[in-house]
Amino acid sequence: MTRGGNFDSASDGSSAAEAIVGQALEWLLRGGTWEGLARELAWEAVRSTGIELSCLAWLPELVEAQLSEHVDGLEFVLEDAGISAQADHLHQWPHDHVGAGAAATSAMQERAMEQVSYIYLKTLQWAVDLLTDRITRSPRSSVRPRLRGLRRDRPTEDLEVPAVVAKGLRQDWPRYGWPRPAEAQRPEAA
Repeated sequence: MTRGGNFDSASDGSSAAEAIVGQALEWLLRGGTWEGLARELAWEAVRSTGIELSCLAWLPELVEAQLSEHVDGLEFVLEDAGISAQADHLHQWPHDHVGAGAAATSAMQERAMEQVSYIYLKTLQWAVDLLTDRITRSPRSSVRPRLRGLRRDRPTEDLEVPAVVAKGLRQDWPRYGWPRPAEAQRPEAA
């Protein structure tokens, strides 16, 4: 962003979006590491499906790859949100370039929290589906016949997600700035 807060070039919006993606990932990690997040997701998938704990030897690596795939390119989604928010703000208040920059940043932060929360849920569901598919598939129909079948050690349980993920998915973010100007009311004809 430029000094006035505008996205005048793609590189300015891109660097801001990359920084916001980093902040959103730090928020999601909650002081942990990327590998720790992958282990957390793998553990929740194993716990909720009731599948044997031996899956934790190989599942976190697959989960980490899946997470990385979903996070790649996230800054482009944020750039679009920032540009849209900036244009909307400038439509309402044409001379408030600083406010437009703040609106863009706020919109990108909200979208980043929403997107990383969605990525968490999507990756968790992917891991559950992978384990469920592996346990329900007969060993003969397996694409890799050398993989031994999985078994359930415990009953299945409901999926649980951290409160921070649920918070990131909320849609009713408090609005920033002044209220939108009311549309001009025309006097009624006599």
